[in-house]
Amino acid sequence: MTHLSNADPALEPPPSLHEPQLSIVDKTAFCPITSYFHHFFDTTKPLVPGLDLCQVPKFVDRDDLKGDCYDYQGIDWEARKTSRSAVREAREEFESDRLPQCLKQVRKHIPPTANTDDFFQFKRISTTPRAFIPHFQLRNIITATSRNDIFFAQGHRVWRTDAEGTEADAIVDLSKHINPDASITTVASHDNVLIAGAFEGEYAITNLASTYGSPFTFGRTSDFATDTKSQIVNHLHLFASRRTYTPQAVLCSNDHRLRVLDCETNTFTHSFLYPAAVNCSATSPNGRMRVVVGDFQETLITNAETGQPFETLNSHTDDAFACAWADDGIHVATAAQDSTIVVWDARYWDKPLTVMKSELSVPRSLHFSPIGSGPRVLVAAEADDYINVINAQTWESKQVFDFFGPVGGVTFTPDGQSLFISNGERRFGGIIELERTGWAEKTGRRKSWDHAVWDDVVTDWVHDDALHDHGGVLPGKMERQRRHVDLSDVVV
Repeated sequence: MTHLSNADPALEPPPSLHEPQLSIVDKTAFCPITSYFHHFFDTTKPLVPGLDLCQVPKFVDRDDLKGDCYDYQGIDWEARKTSRSAVREAREEFESDRLPQCLKQVRKHIPPTANTDDFFQFKRISTTPRAFIPHFQLRNIITATSRNDIFFAQGHRVWRTDAEGTEADAIVDLSKHINPDASITTVASHDNVLIAGAFEGEYAITNLASTYGSPFTFGRTSDFATDTKSQIVNHLHLFASRRTYTPQAVLCSNDHRLRVLDCETNTFTHSFLYPAAVNCSATSPNGRMRVVVGDFQETLITNAETGQPFETLNSHTDDAFACAWADDGIHVATAAQDSTIVVWDARYWDKPLTVMKSELSVPRSLHFSPIGSGPRVLVAAEADDYINVINAQTWESKQVFDFFGPVGGVTFTPDGQSLFISNGERRFGGIIELERTGWAEKTGRRKSWDHAVWDDVVTDWVHDDALHDHGGVLPGKMERQRRHVDLSDVVV
């Protein structure tokens, strides 16, 4: 295929930020879609415009889509005399051939998970807000407390936007606090607290309930060894303490430490040392246990208050960068650079419930759906192109949402009805919103308008009767019932 192109020999736009850590080579990164289409896609077809000539709209809604011809990233494939599915199929084959041999060996022994579910559907992409991926292994730079409050990191700042793509405003600016060459590496939020971590152990806490322009609380990890080469804050999460009502944050760092921070007093209450860099952690809903993964192949199940491991799980063959603990307190998931996703039952650590492989890229971020949000799922965000929405009822099927570009992170809204994806593609990226589509057939029977009986199956994290009294459930009973009603036969 011959392409019309502009005068830019590099084809790709320059990075939005120029930082030294971008020189770190990610050997598993996918080829940018513009360069791929120009250099590697079918060369036998006639002259067509290159992707660098695309005029990307500020928004693309579901109504703008034209099947295989015009996609949700604003790419007009019809004008390029091809289809999105043809490009996707060829790109998948191209990237499969480029996989390191070690990954090919792991993947060939794990059967694929059927892509047959339908938990979410595309709603909208806003192409103006663009998160910046500071390090290819760290993909948690977006978080949301509602559809009206979406936060993403870009360089020294954390920006706030909403699902409608309102112009972003900075709520955290660390430009006067951190090295000019440094960057915010991870963000997390819960209720009215947002916390961001950076490259040299810095962090900032923001009270989202405070008046606009209120100062944030700044701090730095200070007990690192002088011979430690890196103090990067790799991951953050907030949890409810068993001993205090004040919000608690867990900071996972490259200096081999996991620290617990009281966000109200800006005081570190615990600091635990592990054998290597700590890349991610998740605390159980009751606050008693914590899963810890890092630059070691073992998964550590620890006492959350002492930091001591009481279970060491061996399921990965490479370093792990993602983990999550479900709201039922039972299901624990981990993901590693060997491209595997492993799910455990906290009542029985002898062997995992399931071992899955990613769709193609390395899984970098894991999130269980919030309790009360409907059929339970595990979202596994891969480094490039793919989001897996895994059926957490059977572990036998999933829904794959694919696009072109690196993933900066994913986040649920607290009610679980929206899933936001940060796509870091320089030309076609933005913030994508997926919305819940209702009950999938394989997790439960829809409630009909005339018959108020369905299969007695637990599709959420607890039985429906227990949701009403659960403190973590946001949607009320009537809202949940309306969400599950099949109105297809109703005539208005």
